Amino acid sequence: MLYALGVVVFAVGLLASIALHEVGHLVPAKRFGVKVTQYMVGFGPTLWSRHRGETEYGLKWIPFGGYIRMIGMVPPGTAGRRSRWPRRMATAIEEFRTTSRAEVRPEDAEREFYRLTPGKKMIVMLGGPTMNLIIYLVIMVVLLTAVGLPHDDPTTRLATVSKCVVSATATVQDPTSCSTPSPAAQAGLQPGDTIVSVGGTPIRSWDQLVAIIEPSAGKALSLVYARDGVTHHTTLTPVTNRKWADNAMTRTVVTGFAGISPTDHHYYVPVGAAALPGEIGGQIGQALSAVGQFPSKIANLWQTVFDNKPRDAQGVIGVVGIGRLGGEIAETNQYGLQDKVLMLLSLLASINLLLFFLNLLPLLPLDGGHVAGAIVEAARRGWARLRGRRRLIFVDTAQTLPIMYVVGSALILLSVLTLYADIVKPVQLFGG
Repeated sequence: MLYALGVVVFAVGLLASIALHEVGHLVPAKRFGVKVTQYMVGFGPTLWSRHRGETEYGLKWIPFGGYIRMIGMVPPGTAGRRSRWPRRMATAIEEFRTTSRAEVRPEDAEREFYRLTPGKKMIVMLGGPTMNLIIYLVIMVVLLTAVGLPHDDPTTRLATVSKCVVSATATVQDPTSCSTPSPAAQAGLQPGDTIVSVGGTPIRSWDQLVAIIEPSAGKALSLVYARDGVTHHTTLTPVTNRKWADNAMTRTVVTGFAGISPTDHHYYVPVGAAALPGEIGGQIGQALSAVGQFPSKIANLWQTVFDNKPRDAQGVIGVVGIGRLGGEIAETNQYGLQDKVLMLLSLLASINLLLFFLNLLPLLPLDGGHVAGAIVEAARRGWARLRGRRRLIFVDTAQTLPIMYVVGSALILLSVLTLYADIVKPVQLFGG
């Protein structure tokens, strides 16, 4: 039940992000006088729609994206101009142009998208990614300032008690096959016990306890602990053992070992105004780095599907996989309600930040491809003015149809691969 609720809640958040992305295109387009005939969230058959004015607003069955339909995306062809593409592709381009131009009524001739100045075209096409960036910033600023970053401090309450002594370098760590019980197990300690004092010294922190145990190998230490509100006395004799000296597990040290681990005190520390830009900037830098690694991540996904390689937890994930992550977060019993809500919101913010960068890639039919076309158009117009020519120059986006075919086919293939991987080898946050 919680899993399904998590999937639904996250799906609603994702749909809202898609809808706002399209609003980012819709508002400036209408503001600049472009006729927008459709505003749709999703693809495929229409689930629901309603006309308001000249625009049809609706939802479609496949919630993998959205679009607005603006008239005049493609300029008229130039009479007598020969295409650089082979005949079959040139025919397809002209058919595409004819279909696009058929949407333009004579009375709407001045309301076509291609007639906008390059600057206005960029504003319209950047509106969608900008909305994704705004969503990310709003969520993260609220979370960081009102709630804060998570912190975990070890307490003197025991989380685990090892049954046996196992070296950090042991290849097999099977507690049922060990021959030497851990000092903590021999002393009768259990998970949930709270260490009160060692050797007569009151214990206030986990670090203090570790500082006493590690140099005391072979020494019998009197220990007082509390269990269910009752104080108990025992003797703990740490033994010599090898443990990892760093988190990277590159070297080991010999030290006193008891066989206990602490529970953590989980809390949040709000981020101040001075530290907020650095925290946000760090996250944006990480997202930009992830986009830069996108080609290698796709290669890893291919190996996952066809070479039976393990799924990269930091790799490419699709809509189905994202929904499953939302369900997994809602279902886990490792975190409380507040943590789950914060994790879902953080995940939604991260997805919006990645969508911001991915949509800016200069590839048609992505928003960044249209922005690149507007930049080329502005450059060509500027060059023409320098040469004393005043004729308006428009970039013929119909000629990029082969590029759109290639990019579109690649996106479809990637969607199929991620869908298969998300079903057969899903990314799991908490193991499974």
